[in-house]
Amino acid sequence: MQLNGPMKVVYQAGEWLIKLVYANLLWLIFIIVGLGIFGLMPATVGLFTLLRQWIMGNETESAFKIYWNSFRQEFIKSNLFGLIFLAIGYILRIDVIFFKTSSHILFQILLVMMFCLSFLYLITLLNFFPVYVHFKISFFEYFKYALLIGISQLSSTIMMMIGCVVIICLYWYFSGLIPLLCMSLFSLNLMWFGFRSFKKIEYEQQTQ
Repeated sequence: MQLNGPMKVVYQAGEWLIKLVYANLLWLIFIIVGLGIFGLMPATVGLFTLLRQWIMGNETESAFKIYWNSFRQEFIKSNLFGLIFLAIGYILRIDVIFFKTSSHILFQILLVMMFCLSFLYLITLLNFFPVYVHFKISFFEYFKYALLIGISQLSSTIMMMIGCVVIICLYWYFSGLIPLLCMSLFSLNLMWFGFRSFKKIEYEQQTQ
């Protein structure tokens, strides 16, 4: 039976909900497989890899197989990226706290600079995982691509931010969704708009 109109939308939404619950379960399992903190980054990369395949319409390959291959191949490199992001985030946080301790004009200027750097850090972080699973580039180019795409496709980056806020509000009022969709819904939001940015860039390059 072929579904049309509202019934088709409801069916597709239900299908995506089931897939997101399964993807979130895989994310939790692979974090445990990676011994907790060491499994966080490769499990998240695996989640984005899986979501990218689904967004592209590839649903023939086993979701577990896609996840496992990504987790295994990216385990070391993704953890290195995680350490770099953690170190930079920690330094920015310490600097902001330090410069807020004084009302001196120099400290206030430096504080504004730290806030600007923190905003660039946020843009890079939001776009990093979509970039990481979509492109095959050198190690430090992932940071460059994530930042430049995040800035050049600012509308998509803003939609990522708005989407994250909406999801947080959703979890606030419907906390029962957290165990089922805690990471997969956030990741879908970022991957969806990230993929949209990549296709837009590809289209602009083809029309030049």
